[in-house]
Amino acid sequence: MTVHGTEYRMWAVLARREDLPPEAFAAVVDGLLPDEDDSNTWQKDIFKDTVAVLLARLSDQELRDRLLTAAATDHVSLLIRQGVLGPADLPGVLRHHGATPGLVVSLARRDLRAAALEVIGTLGLEALLAVEMTAGIPQPEEPTLPLPEVPGWLMDALVQRALTLVTTGLESFAAANSQPRNTAYWHPQGWQLHSVCALILKQCPERWSELVVDPVHGQAVRHALLEGVDTALISDEVLTACIPALCLPEWAGLPLPERTQRQRLRTIAQRVAAHPRLKELAAAQLHEAAAACATRGNLVENVTGPKVRHYDIEVTMLAADLALTSSDAEVLATMCTLVARLPEPTAINRSHTSDDSEPPSPRRLLSSDQRISTLAALAGNPHLDPSLIAGLLGELHPVEVQWLLTYEQQVPVWLRQSAADHAATHPYPGPPHVLSDEELDDVDDPHAVMQSWLDTIDGHQGAFMHQVEYAILESRHLTEALLHQLPAHVVISSQHQSAVGDALIRTCGNDPVRWQSIVDVLSSPPNCDESFGQFLDRYSMQAGSARS
Repeated sequence: MTVHGTEYRMWAVLARREDLPPEAFAAVVDGLLPDEDDSNTWQKDIFKDTVAVLLARLSDQELRDRLLTAAATDHVSLLIRQGVLGPADLPGVLRHHGATPGLVVSLARRDLRAAALEVIGTLGLEALLAVEMTAGIPQPEEPTLPLPEVPGWLMDALVQRALTLVTTGLESFAAANSQPRNTAYWHPQGWQLHSVCALILKQCPERWSELVVDPVHGQAVRHALLEGVDTALISDEVLTACIPALCLPEWAGLPLPERTQRQRLRTIAQRVAAHPRLKELAAAQLHEAAAACATRGNLVENVTGPKVRHYDIEVTMLAADLALTSSDAEVLATMCTLVARLPEPTAINRSHTSDDSEPPSPRRLLSSDQRISTLAALAGNPHLDPSLIAGLLGELHPVEVQWLLTYEQQVPVWLRQSAADHAATHPYPGPPHVLSDEELDDVDDPHAVMQSWLDTIDGHQGAFMHQVEYAILESRHLTEALLHQLPAHVVISSQHQSAVGDALIRTCGNDPVRWQSIVDVLSSPPNCDESFGQFLDRYSMQAGSARS
């Protein structure tokens, strides 16, 4: 029962007196525990200043535990670092405050190894990482420099616990996912956060060569290194030892192969992209795994199905993944054909919309470089017939050919040369240029120039196009004919509302039915495929129906 109001200050002073008899301790603790009312922060501050003095005299564990119930978690950690709390208090700390990274760090600062190891044995991966990060920075009462070193025994314990967690997850992964739920959103559960484990392993690179071949935790180490460590930090010896984990053997027999094997291939390709040396070190394993994924998951057949959502994305992603992993010339040729058949991107120079002093790059000019970047990736696979790619140069947008000449790191030498030869015999003046109003003032027919911009982006969608549409909408050379061709949602949502207001006033006039129809139309989500002219026509029809 907390001592009332201002008398609490007196009670705290009493609790700090050295001549306080032991027989008074129980009553003092009872009166000192602050109210649970969050508004009494002053009371909690006084309690914080008093509890360390009182704990120094208390030997009764039950009374000590009662004080711990009211102490803030960060204050408990401070009391441990100060030596006020010890191993005997750990059960009470865990019971009332739980196992926290701060608790482990505080125990380690006092070199209370057994207690720290006990807490570490209860932590998850994210908490282990928090311990590793917190242990290397000063605590509030410690000097800023030099930075504290993470004790070797603590680092070993963190690594051991992290690897134990990941290994346990690997062992139970296949069994846990043997019976998928019959839902379109199901995906395998329980795949461990190897990248988090990798962040811990980064602190002990000298142990990688030993850990990667560990008979118990070796596979966990391999996954972690492949998933979350920069390839420049991994030697050829260690990277070679990681090959047994590269192709995710734990995923090989999972159900719903059309989904799980696609995800498996995606992860394998990401690992190869992160560690390019694996293309040579693990060529046989990669080719075998890619073939198994494609066959068991019917990946090529599925991506060409009639109901594939985001077809262009699915095709280019699968082609890029197979370009990194497959040796099947027939499959690669099929993907090359599918990518080549994707809609041709458009290109327009929007350089006036930014302050860039450099000429715009092909990636900026193109509405999308998905198609050409995927073809370049396929061209880098030695098992694909080069003539299949070279024969497509005449079918590419000229800016796509420029793309091949610009991004040297992503294009094989032979394809850059073929692109250069093609560009030399097919001169291209460049894409249309979005002009500022000042530049349009100097042309004979600004309407025709802006119409050419709309013609260039016709049939394309996305933020790239909206930049052009906003340039037209905000131009003082805007005409009613141009306005009616712009997407309705772009026009209506623009900050430059005068053109919209003028059009609505012209169309609605003094007819209240027409104005009410506008409200009815705008009360529902916009149709992104509708032009502003179509929008006006639609609500005019609604007004006519309402009048009749």
